[in-house]
Amino acid sequence: MEKKFIFKDNAFDLIRYWAAITVMLGHFVWKTAPYVKDNMLLNIISKVSMFFPGVVILFSMSGFLVSASIERSKNKKEFFAKRVLRMYPELWVCTIVNFLIVCFLAYKLLDKSIFIWLLTQIFGIAYTPSCLKDFATGSVNGALWTIFTELQLYIILGIVYNWIKKFDKKKWIVLLGFLAVCNVLADFVSSSSDGAIAKIIERFFLTYALWFFIGAFCYVKRERMISLLKKMVVPLLFLYVICKFLPIDIPGYYSNIAVGILLPLIVMGGGYSLPPIRISCDLTYEIFLYHWIVLNIIIHFDLINKLSWGVCLLAFIGTTFIFAWFSWRIVGRGRHRSTGEILGNAIYVNSAKKLH
Repeated sequence: MEKKFIFKDNAFDLIRYWAAITVMLGHFVWKTAPYVKDNMLLNIISKVSMFFPGVVILFSMSGFLVSASIERSKNKKEFFAKRVLRMYPELWVCTIVNFLIVCFLAYKLLDKSIFIWLLTQIFGIAYTPSCLKDFATGSVNGALWTIFTELQLYIILGIVYNWIKKFDKKKWIVLLGFLAVCNVLADFVSSSSDGAIAKIIERFFLTYALWFFIGAFCYVKRERMISLLKKMVVPLLFLYVICKFLPIDIPGYYSNIAVGILLPLIVMGGGYSLPPIRISCDLTYEIFLYHWIVLNIIIHFDLINKLSWGVCLLAFIGTTFIFAWFSWRIVGRGRHRSTGEILGNAIYVNSAKKLH
């Protein structure tokens, strides 16, 4: 007899940490690589962070978990309120912290454009004021572009969820096929367009919707899909590795289209194949918020040359986690619980229906 699907029996907390940390380390490698030569650890971190792109993992998990949040909400108003409370209070506090640090480190560069930047952060729009283009990494908080993109996807999913959850297999294939085409087209258009069009594509939800809606699909069809993906996770992983090492250039925005399809499926299957792990102190969102600020401090003070790359890496990780923990403890605690706590302990079975 096949085991019943129990929602909380997953390792998504662990996978989410893995994804957030690889994104954080990938950014560190990207911005510090010009300062070092032939660093073996740098090369290893770079290859690992690129092999399993953390952004793809996080978007696909978000599609799965946010779909569950919609079903648990009494109505759309409650759902959207939960999303705002989940994202924005800590973002606003992070913006204030970032503003104070920039004022202290780069006060001679500031002009009125810094206030435009402050206004854009009310909505989580990643943007660097013109006066800070030459400050540190050249970006005030470059990692936060995902917030506005995620918000678009939350809104779209909140609007269409009751419709798409009734889709049969053919309609899902059409939808996901369309989103796959959008991802590939975004790659072609972006690579052949000027800065303005490329920037719009970078921030537009359709560019990343494939990963997100694969997660949503796996939740809507969870009874069948999770059982199937648990059996297929090893073959899918094997196919994924082959695609990564193919000596051809596979199209796709941010990651090639094979990665964009296979990795979300591997995450869903792997999440329910690994032993269930609950991490009560979920700092992943806070890591996203604060790691770029720490990176800017390191670059601004030229610590890579004054100390060493390895020392700066340890300081980067440690300081980011300190910022993240304080943010979670002071602002986010109570909302950022483990995945199992957030999404409930409900057991879903094939014939589950609401009782009236």
